[in-house]
Amino acid sequence: MSGIGPGRLRVLVVATHEPWPLDHGGRLRLFHFIERIARHAEVTLALPGPAQYAEQLPEGVRTVAMSTSASAATALPANGRSPSLVGRMARRHFGENGAIDAWLRRYARPAYFDVALFSGAILGLHVGSARVPVVWDGVDELVLYTLRDAQYGEWRRWPRALRHALLYAAYERDAARGAAVTMFSSTVDAALARRWVGGARVEVVSNGVDLDYFRPSVEAPEPGTLAFVGALDFPPNVDAVTHFARRVWPRLHARGSGRRLLLVGRRPVPAVKSLGAVSGVELAADVPDVRPYLSRAAGVVVPTRLGGGVKNKILEGCAACRPVIASPRALAGLSARVGVEVLGADKPDSWVHRVDCLLKKPAWAARVARAGHAWVRKAHRWSTLGDRLADILASAGRRTAPVRRD
Repeated sequence: MSGIGPGRLRVLVVATHEPWPLDHGGRLRLFHFIERIARHAEVTLALPGPAQYAEQLPEGVRTVAMSTSASAATALPANGRSPSLVGRMARRHFGENGAIDAWLRRYARPAYFDVALFSGAILGLHVGSARVPVVWDGVDELVLYTLRDAQYGEWRRWPRALRHALLYAAYERDAARGAAVTMFSSTVDAALARRWVGGARVEVVSNGVDLDYFRPSVEAPEPGTLAFVGALDFPPNVDAVTHFARRVWPRLHARGSGRRLLLVGRRPVPAVKSLGAVSGVELAADVPDVRPYLSRAAGVVVPTRLGGGVKNKILEGCAACRPVIASPRALAGLSARVGVEVLGADKPDSWVHRVDCLLKKPAWAARVARAGHAWVRKAHRWSTLGDRLADILASAGRRTAPVRRD
């Protein structure tokens, strides 16, 4: 692989998966980020194997396969740092991938690149193998994610969750100390990580939303219709919809004839499929386009109890100019004003009260929707967030000249 010319910042983006198709948050984040970075820099996307969707990538992005065999890793010079004890423990936990280490030791060097962007929590394992500054995008903070998931499980799960949380805190500290910058998508996640990463630089670059794709529909919403949109095999979403459909929805359905709850998403697990038997619940599985369902909704519900990070479903609902009602956990880390740009609800009683008022007061619902739409356009444009990441990469790559803007 030949070096790239000295004109623009040379950025190596390392990912464990392709940013296509755009069917979950990780791919969306990576796709839009590299699309924006490629406007300012020379971008090379390194993947574990050959790209299957190279034609779908943003213009100007080239791909390489980190296909060096694990056995060849020992033949390469050990130019990167050896993993620490914590790093070795994390590798046993997450799994080894010597081919990535070998490829990085050979090519993540100043002869080829100025800076590297590692996309995803697991790639913190490989920070020490690069010889250029690394911006590690952890996306979601692992300790927070783990403890939140354990909160609603059986008490027997807590010892295991605590062991994992301790390992994750040590792992994040170890990786962050080796990276030039560590990034998270949420201010809540970043604030927690700063407690144990010491003096490592931590930045927040949130998720955006495709404002053109989710532009408001000209169709009026259907009175009494709510929608939940998200992957229906993702454990936090499964927990959210089953709890809402079993504990909250029957009371709401009883308060208004003709009310419907649309559950829209891919690969519903059996627990979600069974919700189709609940009166007023409609399951729309594996639909090619979620926008018609958002346009039907008089309100978008996000009753998340588990997980972390930024909830794209909130951003998409606001972009579609539909009022969003969400749990405090789903709203954590967002700048939206609760009661103005979005609505909040926690316990079942508050959910019933808030949603019932929303459905009975369409003028109020429309005001919330317009305020939410204005907020998301201001705070969550991919272009603005991508430019911020480009600045972080330029700073980490020790380039003093400002990046170019369109």
